[in-house]
Amino acid sequence: MNKNKLISSILFILLFIAFYGILKAIPADYNDIHDHAAFARQMCTGEIPYTGNFLVYLLVNMFSFFTTNVTFTEVSLCLLLAFAGTYRYQLSFNKINQALKSDIPTNQSVNHSTNQLCVHLLAISLLFVFVIPIPSYFLGDYFMYIGNYAPNVWHNSTILFLFPFALVLFELSYKQLQSFEAKRNWWILGLVVLNLFIKPSFFLVFICAYPVMLLIQYGFRKQFWLGIIPLAVGMAVLIIQYIVIYKISGPAANDSSSVVFLPFYKNPELNQDMINIPFALIFSLFFPLIYVVLNIKRLYINRLFLYTLLSFVFSVLIFFLISETGRRASHGNYYWQIVITAWLCFFVTLLSLLKDFRHEGKTVKNVLLLCVFGIHVLMGVIYFVRILVTGSYY
Repeated sequence: MNKNKLISSILFILLFIAFYGILKAIPADYNDIHDHAAFARQMCTGEIPYTGNFLVYLLVNMFSFFTTNVTFTEVSLCLLLAFAGTYRYQLSFNKINQALKSDIPTNQSVNHSTNQLCVHLLAISLLFVFVIPIPSYFLGDYFMYIGNYAPNVWHNSTILFLFPFALVLFELSYKQLQSFEAKRNWWILGLVVLNLFIKPSFFLVFICAYPVMLLIQYGFRKQFWLGIIPLAVGMAVLIIQYIVIYKISGPAANDSSSVVFLPFYKNPELNQDMINIPFALIFSLFFPLIYVVLNIKRLYINRLFLYTLLSFVFSVLIFFLISETGRRASHGNYYWQIVITAWLCFFVTLLSLLKDFRHEGKTVKNVLLLCVFGIHVLMGVIYFVRILVTGSYY
């Protein structure tokens, strides 16, 4: 336990250095971390109100002691991001450790220290896992991020802070599908509101996928209607956020932005030829897709895989079908939910693969899949270094 706390503490420091390094590496005009720290300072002075997804900005100001000093607010934000990253690592560590626990006697199991080292490395690798950038990188644009469906980003502070809380919401909702508990419903309700106050992105997916899973699991019985309550409250909060952001704060700032149903709108920041979309989807999620193809016979009845797949499909549909107009048109705000659901695809698949290793051993299939996962992680490390060297997250 002490060793795990030490590793978490070291990781926290390294993540803080990484985020602060990225903040300084990426030019201010293209740096969401820089912009979000600036928004917090503007909210602190009353130049703009705390509206909509206010929680990150409020916490930045609280931990910088409500100063408008640029360095203090940026450091505060990077500390919050390091906390979120470490928390996500810890959640991953616990699940991976559980997946690797052996059912055989201790004297026949793998050396404990070696096993724990593997758990730490796998949990850390999930902070880096990334797309295999085909075709975007090989069409002359040399983009690793733009045009793909990334399971990790380093430049957007609100989605990075949202990440672990979205994962906890997903986990608790899945437990609710396994065995419904009224008490757990209150925790889900609290997490729904917390998610919305940080960033509504994951809730947009959750409100689509979760009721479908509730209906599959419970039909129209009592559990279904109780499970809908957190969604109804969340929807009410979301409507209030919409009114505040687009109808009250927007006009006050001379911003005529709005949300519209606009299928396959070509965002200038996320430009992508239609013909490349299926290839980008395949190579962005190559590891989960290969795993599904090789294990299709036993996965079609797996509720966790179905829930994860539904979440990803809804996240992509939201991106393709819903857009913003006005000044927000180029912000790409309906992309962010893809990051979390794509990461969930990798995470759930990795847990399944580790269980396969535990029960089947080092088969050709399992080793091949682990190598594919390793390629995704290597791409993520290259992407991270590339950001620091080039100052571009594209």
